[in-house]
Amino acid sequence: MATDGHITHFAHPQHLLLKTRYDSTSRHVCDICRAKLSGLVGYRCNACDFDIHQACADYFKKTISFFAHPWHTLTLCRMPPENKGWVCDLCMEHCPPGNFVYRCIQCKFDVHPLCTLLPQTIRSPLHPHHDLNMVPSSGHCNACPERLPVWHYICGPCTSPSYRLHIGCVSGAPSGVGQGSGGTTNQNNSSSRGQGTGNTSSGANQTTSDARNTTAVVERSRSTSVSKFLLKKSFMIAIDLATGGLASPVLDVLQAVLD
Repeated sequence: MATDGHITHFAHPQHLLLKTRYDSTSRHVCDICRAKLSGLVGYRCNACDFDIHQACADYFKKTISFFAHPWHTLTLCRMPPENKGWVCDLCMEHCPPGNFVYRCIQCKFDVHPLCTLLPQTIRSPLHPHHDLNMVPSSGHCNACPERLPVWHYICGPCTSPSYRLHIGCVSGAPSGVGQGSGGTTNQNNSSSRGQGTGNTSSGANQTTSDARNTTAVVERSRSTSVSKFLLKKSFMIAIDLATGGLASPVLDVLQAVLD
């Protein structure tokens, strides 16, 4: 790693951070956004093994205002290592102990740093004729169609029926499995008909196992889809900020890698 210069940063005030170009085989990840640093420029504290993207150091502020929690400002802070089971109040994904979140201390409202980059209003290729707004509501996604978390995108004009999307589905690729859970289940049910109770029991066990596997795949697929969407959004904003809005070949590379 080649180093040149140093900065102070509120996320790690106890030591100076050295500007570092991480090689392409580096396994370091940014302590704020949790994305890889390989091949990119960032800042590092060797004593504490603390790393941060240059883009994240420039973009993320100590306190922010956020549309999903307009009553108080949110402060970037590190989750205590003993706290487990916390989730982001926007995407409902896990907030691992020791990771950074934007938090409202009064309300115990927590948001991943990358989730604060999600737009309040967006246009989806799945629903191109109206804008979608992120609001707290309930229902099922029109793309996957899994049950939605509290915060999701909804079309205001389309009310009968309503049109709703997961954060990870809004870019056009459903975040669920997309093929339902009926394929294997239906095959097992048809093959077990008329073959006695032993085969029926075996088919039922297989169906239960398939349902569990499908649920796990849905959760992993949605998590990956949300992560890719957020990473693209965050780097677009950070790179535009650093280049004054000019097109950057770095952004093209990042998008190609994340696709």
